Amino acid sequence: MTSEAERSEQELTELIELASTLDREAFGTVYQIYAPRIHRYISYQIGDQVAAEDLTNQVFLRAMQAIGRYEHRSVPEFNAWLYRIARNVVVDNWRARRETVPLEEEMVGEPTETLDAHFEGLAKREELREVMQSLTDDQREVLTLRFALGLSHAEVARLMDRNEPAVRALQFRAIAALRNLMVKDAG
Repeated sequence: MTSEAERSEQELTELIELASTLDREAFGTVYQIYAPRIHRYISYQIGDQVAAEDLTNQVFLRAMQAIGRYEHRSVPEFNAWLYRIARNVVVDNWRARRETVPLEEEMVGEPTETLDAHFEGLAKREELREVMQSLTDDQREVLTLRFALGLSHAEVARLMDRNEPAVRALQFRAIAALRNLMVKDAG
């Protein structure tokens, strides 16, 4: 299986164009290339690996239903199109249900980890998750794309349909807001 990074832009363009003609094999290859990144994005947004798998499948189901209408111009535009679908699926998921995680699932830790260390790690993750929910949707998204997925400012700008300086400013404000919220909660 070849990753997105290992394929040339020309190869990806040909593959995406073929998939847009409803070629199932080409769409399957597109799925293999993009599913891991979409899964990481969704997983980071919702904090649940199993639900992220289901939502990733929903993203590609929606993409498969819409790809016949997709007009390919460039690989970055296709990436943005796919991430917009993923973002919509995540938003729909948030609207449909409030996040709940069974206690038993959260209590399963590394075997070498002490119970105190495990609960401390859970508390920190939960605190970060709660504080992230206090940010605006755009702030949460820029932090997820930059730090969870490791995308460049240019890539984030394309995905969010903004220019690079706007993304840098949004990231700066998001980090400042996050810092202020964490300090406020600690004090």
